[in-house]
Amino acid sequence: MPNNSAWPWIQVAVAFLMHATGAGVLSYSYSVIAIPLAEAYAPSRMVLMLGLTCMTLGAGVISPAAGIAVDRYSLRNILIAALLITAVGFVGLSLTRAMWQVPLIYGLCLSAGYTLLGPLCASTLLARWFTTNRGIALGIAAAGTSFGGFFYPPFIQWLADTVGWRDGLRVIAVCIASMAVPVWLLIVDRPQQKGYVPPEEKGGGAQHTQGHFSSTHAIIRHRSFWLIALVVSVMFACFTATMGNLMPFVIETGASRDQGTRIIANIALAAIPGTLLFGWLADRCDVRLVLGGIIGLIATGIGCFWGVPDTWRLTLGSLVLGLGGGGMLPVWSALLAGTYGALNYGRVMGLMSPILLPLNLIMPPFTGWIRDVSGSYHWAFVLFAGLLMLSLVLIPLIRNAAPNQAGQHALA
Repeated sequence: MPNNSAWPWIQVAVAFLMHATGAGVLSYSYSVIAIPLAEAYAPSRMVLMLGLTCMTLGAGVISPAAGIAVDRYSLRNILIAALLITAVGFVGLSLTRAMWQVPLIYGLCLSAGYTLLGPLCASTLLARWFTTNRGIALGIAAAGTSFGGFFYPPFIQWLADTVGWRDGLRVIAVCIASMAVPVWLLIVDRPQQKGYVPPEEKGGGAQHTQGHFSSTHAIIRHRSFWLIALVVSVMFACFTATMGNLMPFVIETGASRDQGTRIIANIALAAIPGTLLFGWLADRCDVRLVLGGIIGLIATGIGCFWGVPDTWRLTLGSLVLGLGGGGMLPVWSALLAGTYGALNYGRVMGLMSPILLPLNLIMPPFTGWIRDVSGSYHWAFVLFAGLLMLSLVLIPLIRNAAPNQAGQHALA
C-alpha cells in the first residue's frame, strides 16, 4: 500500500485521467466528430454546433445540484456514474439516424460527463488534498485535458478512417467505461480517510475562509464571485467556440483532415507546458496577473486565425492558443480555492457554472451562424479577440489574496 505522502499525488494522477477523458472525448474531439456528422446528415454549420450548445446547456442545468453533491457524497461513486453515462452516450451517438438526435444525446447524456469529468470533481478532490503546492497539483491534473486533446482527436479520426465513425464511437465508449477501474481502485474522497492531513491545515488556518463562505447566500453576495464568473465566462466561451468550429474552419483554408487533427493536437500539446507553467505561477504570483496573461495569449492565438491563414499562421495560432488555454483550469481553480476554501469548492463551482452558461451556450452556434451568413469565420474570431481584451479591464476589480495564501484567507 502507498504511504500517506504518496496518496495526494495518486489523486493527482487519477484527476489527470479524468481531465484527459472528459476534455479529450467531449471538448477537443467535437469538431472531429462533427465532420462525419456533417457528411451523414448535411446540416448547416449553425445546426452542426447545436450538440456542443445542448451539452453546455445540460451542464448548466445540472451543475448547481452537482456542485452540492460533490461536497456531500462520494466523489468516487459520482465519477464512476459519470464515466458510464458518458460511455452510453457515445454508443447512442453511434446509433443516430437523424441530426436532431445528436444534440439530444449531447444535452441529455453527455452533459453529465462534461460537468463531472472535469474541474468540478477533479479540482474539488485536489482542493481537499492540497494547500501548499495546490496550483502545481491543479496544473498537473489539468494537463490531462491537453493529453486527452492530443490523443483522442487523432485516435477518433483514425478509427473513423479504419472502421467507420459509428464503430469508432463504440470503441471510444469502451475506453471511457474502462476508466472506471482506476477510479474505483485509487480515488480517496477525503485525506482523513487515509490518515493524511494537508500541511497547512494542521493549524486550522483555512477555517476562517471556509466558514465565511459556508452558505450560498454569502457566496453570491461576494462581488468577486460575479467578476470572476464574467471574466471566466468570456474566456471559456471564446476558447470553446473556437475549438468546436476549428476542424471545419481549418478544412476551409484548404488543409486536409489530417492537417486539421494536427492543428488540434498542437493546441493540446502546447497546453501541457501551459498548465504546468500557469499552475506554478498561481502558487507564487498574484493570480489576477496570471489570469490576464492567459487571456492575452488566447486573444493573440485567435488573432492568428483572422482572414485566410496559411499553414504557418495556423500552426503559430494553435500553439499560442494552446499555451494560454492550458492555464485556464488550474488558474480558475486556484482562484476559487483560495477565495472560498476547499470545503466550499464544489458549491462555489456549481453555483458559478450556470452563470458561465449563456455565453458558452450561444457562442458555438453563433460562430457557425456568422460563417453561414458571411461565408467566413473571420468576423467571429475578431469578435472573440475583442471580447477577451475587454474582459481584461475587469480583472483588477477582483479582490485577491497574497500569493501562497490559498486556502488560508478570503479575498479581502
